[in-house]
Amino acid sequence: MITMISNEKWDILVKVFFWIVAITSIADVFADIRQGAHALHILQESLMFVFALALLWILYQRTKAQMKRNAQLLTELNEVKARSTQASKELVDAKRIFGEEITKQFSDWSLTESEAEVALFSLKGLSAKEIANLRSSSEKTVRNQLTSIYRKSGTTSKLSFIAWFMEGLT
Repeated sequence: MITMISNEKWDILVKVFFWIVAITSIADVFADIRQGAHALHILQESLMFVFALALLWILYQRTKAQMKRNAQLLTELNEVKARSTQASKELVDAKRIFGEEITKQFSDWSLTESEAEVALFSLKGLSAKEIANLRSSSEKTVRNQLTSIYRKSGTTSKLSFIAWFMEGLT
């Protein structure tokens, strides 16, 4: 399992690695000079040191840029999470308020408790048969209750009943 390293620790590790490569490369060039190595060999190692140093510098700069981008993305993620949490709370509140308005409207129509329960199931999209099964009653009883609900609400069908509640939402 790979363990995540914090940006600060990673930055330190890259710097330490950078300095180790630089110091050992320079030390190797000076050791070669003291041992009387051929000038071409010293030139070759010096060029390798310069190229390695340049590539390490590029790596370091890219790492810093990536760490900055990661921090920026983390900030954006936290902002999105906060907005999502707020939207979820607002949705819960809206559902509660909508439920209260539905209950109030059922009361204004003088629906019985049983009719209100059937009406709520109907608003949720259940069929008369499904409502009957949930309520342990006959489908005919549920159909009669739906007819009474439609009459009291001034609607003519399940579709117009649901539409009555959806009308003001758009």
